[in-house]
Amino acid sequence: MTDLDALRGRLSGTQRAFVGALWDFYRGHNQWVPSRIVHQHFGKAAAGAQLAELGPSLVQAYRDDGKEYYRLTFLGVLLTDQGVQAEGLLVRYLEYVRDRYRSDSRVEWVSSQEVEAALRLPAEQSRLLRQLVRLSHWWGGGSAFGEREWIVGVPVDVDDLVGEADLQRYVRDHVLRHFPIQARAAAAPGADDTSGHPFWFVADTALRERLAMDWHEAQDVCHVLGWKSCVILCGGILEALLSDALRRAQAGAGRGSTALPQLVAAAVERRLIREDSLRPSPALQAFRTLIHPGRPQRKTVVLGRTDAEAALDTVRSCLRQLAATTPRPSRPAGH
Repeated sequence: MTDLDALRGRLSGTQRAFVGALWDFYRGHNQWVPSRIVHQHFGKAAAGAQLAELGPSLVQAYRDDGKEYYRLTFLGVLLTDQGVQAEGLLVRYLEYVRDRYRSDSRVEWVSSQEVEAALRLPAEQSRLLRQLVRLSHWWGGGSAFGEREWIVGVPVDVDDLVGEADLQRYVRDHVLRHFPIQARAAAAPGADDTSGHPFWFVADTALRERLAMDWHEAQDVCHVLGWKSCVILCGGILEALLSDALRRAQAGAGRGSTALPQLVAAAVERRLIREDSLRPSPALQAFRTLIHPGRPQRKTVVLGRTDAEAALDTVRSCLRQLAATTPRPSRPAGH
């Protein structure tokens, strides 16, 4: 596992300026920055290059309500110049929640007023903590984030916090596990990957953006222990990815018309993925039965962390293999 301090040290000055600008905008506006503003400031090509270099574990482009934005993952936030301060503040908050839960296991809610008093936070620090708690998803059972005051449920993993003496280590392990930094294969000279998009090989723009949003959500819900939602989202992503790849290979498999195991078998037959390299778990194979609570099942399916993390790993493996078997678009002459 890569150390957080080492990751901070690996960022170039240009990369620090890029992630810093995205974070500064969010800090000032409580929303992520529209793409047009990023492009005006850095240039569209330069922004695309930063997106590719930093990767989706740190920075992502996304579409919401017809508009395009850039956002940092929570790991990306921790790698900004304010990341050390942000990390320390979040650790202090979690220590407060842990200690309060130890003294009274019935506690369900935490308010900004009590946190400000306990940690002696000025208004600006409280506002920063509000943003960190919201982005990190270290809350559960509901939330209300006002402009000045906020109240959240205690974190869903509060029982794990109780047994932790070193919450800085816990935060680092948790974040780095949730946003794994994958080594990039050495690109051939002249190879072009300016989008940094994990689904770059999907030609349909609308499908590509929907998949990116579902992928981001799948990782988010896993982070807050939403095992079932994570498996369902991953199943839909895999089904769409394999159906799209088979259509491009003219294998005649329509999206949604074939069960996931059959799509995997067809992709292996077309050599889009390696044999035995993609083995969806039983829960993932049956993800459609999880969508409809009234649909009869042979037995009750109880999902846990292992199922969700296995589903995420299966999507990652599928992404790597389909990207490797898809020719990259050639670069225009003169670029």
